[in-house]
Amino acid sequence: MKTIGLPGIAQPVSTIVQGSLGLIWGDDADAFAVLDAAMDAGITAYDTAHVYDFDGRGVDRLLGRWCATHGGRAQLVVMAKGCHPDMEGRPRVTPEALAADVGDTLDRSGLDRLDLWSFHRDDLSVPVGELVDAANVEIDGGRISAWGVSNWTTARISEAVDHAAAHGCAGPVANSAHYSLATQLEDPWDDVVSLTGPDGHEDREWHRASGMPVVAWSSLAGGFLSANISREDLEEPDNDHLAEVARCYLDDTNWARRERAGALAAARGASLSQLAVAWVLHDEMTTFAITGGASTSEVRENAGAVAIELTEEERRTILEGS
Repeated sequence: MKTIGLPGIAQPVSTIVQGSLGLIWGDDADAFAVLDAAMDAGITAYDTAHVYDFDGRGVDRLLGRWCATHGGRAQLVVMAKGCHPDMEGRPRVTPEALAADVGDTLDRSGLDRLDLWSFHRDDLSVPVGELVDAANVEIDGGRISAWGVSNWTTARISEAVDHAAAHGCAGPVANSAHYSLATQLEDPWDDVVSLTGPDGHEDREWHRASGMPVVAWSSLAGGFLSANISREDLEEPDNDHLAEVARCYLDDTNWARRERAGALAAARGASLSQLAVAWVLHDEMTTFAITGGASTSEVRENAGAVAIELTEEERRTILEGS
């Protein structure tokens, strides 16, 4: 498994990040088997968020139970997020919400620290310096090792970097945004940021020039880039999930990319999903890909993407055609 170092985080961070939201509705034995498979595959990074908690069931709690019973905490990189809007959509991007959400995540999980904590959203009305300073309070207090952002604009990230440099404190070490072979046609949620498509060109160039690593969410476009979903499934969806995938990703351009990726995958003896994840990982940006493998076979399949080599010409051909 390929790993990349991030400032402030002692453990090597696997380029495949295990998303575990889909595991919380089953029993612990099944979920632990999936998490064990991820660890066995060399995946060191695990994604969670304060908002991923429903009636006492949540990813923080699941990861905490797994760590307590299966060990391995020393090798894990827990990537947590907070300051998501409340149920009425009101922003919570404040120093107070940051401190509260970090505390909640530590309490739920039983962990003594979070390796990477990120703002799940932004609020442009809050001076960025207040947020940078608040994140550094958590670092200085030993509750987090490093901090990052999710769904922030590059202008706002740059402002945060500049504030940290000017004040001699820790700046953001990673940005989590949507990035995949499939361009987002509509936002799946409010106030999210995508780096795909023509609109994301300048932001991608900023990341490549600045060296700010990207943690790509929905690298498989909600399953659009999986052979388990057919075009018929999306054109005549029989459940809310397929309808949402179709709304956000189904058009002829994205489908043509999917078919080109599938053809190359078949030629390589790989799966469509593996090829799609490899496409993300081979960007010039220092890129991580969150994958939500919900079974041991899916986890092993996702982990296999790191072994696929793609040239820049192959990436461009998949994206644009010959």
